[in-house]
Amino acid sequence: MAKVTVFGAGGGTGRQIVEEARSAGHEVTAAVRDPAKVTLDGVRVVAADIRDAASVQAAVAEQDAVVSAVGAPGRRALGLYSEGGRSLVAAMESAGVDRLIAITSAGVRHDDPSFPLWYRLAARTLMREQYGDMARLEEIVRASNLEWTLVRPTRLVDEEPAGDYRVQDAATPKGGSQVSRAELARFIVGELDKREWIKATPTVAR
Repeated sequence: MAKVTVFGAGGGTGRQIVEEARSAGHEVTAAVRDPAKVTLDGVRVVAADIRDAASVQAAVAEQDAVVSAVGAPGRRALGLYSEGGRSLVAAMESAGVDRLIAITSAGVRHDDPSFPLWYRLAARTLMREQYGDMARLEEIVRASNLEWTLVRPTRLVDEEPAGDYRVQDAATPKGGSQVSRAELARFIVGELDKREWIKATPTVAR
């Protein structure tokens, strides 16, 4: 099993990934901005700000893989994804950690023909800044020497896993519009072992 650091471990998706990885037997480090505000059983919790290179470096040291579940709280990213991507890539390359799984969104490809018209319009307008910064993160990761996977979930919902999610590279599976955080976590943790989506952009949907 692997030593894995999960950034954004205090968020809804990050917590699911931490729990799924722990249950699968991985040795998990949860990287959060303020450990005092986070309670996670059975894992090591460390303070790390994705924009701060020194704290990121410390969090990824001696790990086998890194998962980024960092997310902006609103519609504006304010450079969170791209700045975090630069910090992660630099820290991982310096530490000799080569496996990165980073979450962006299906909305990064705003022209995806599987999207309804209203969503394509929203991606170009209301969500333009956030998706644009996610796209910059993807560019930074692609230009790195890492063994990366850029996971693009559809709309995330807080539901129990149904077990029938689908995955397609760089496009939304036909008719897919949402996926539960638990299902997304299951896919990501499975990918830590299977390594089926190296240098790919799997889109996950029900």
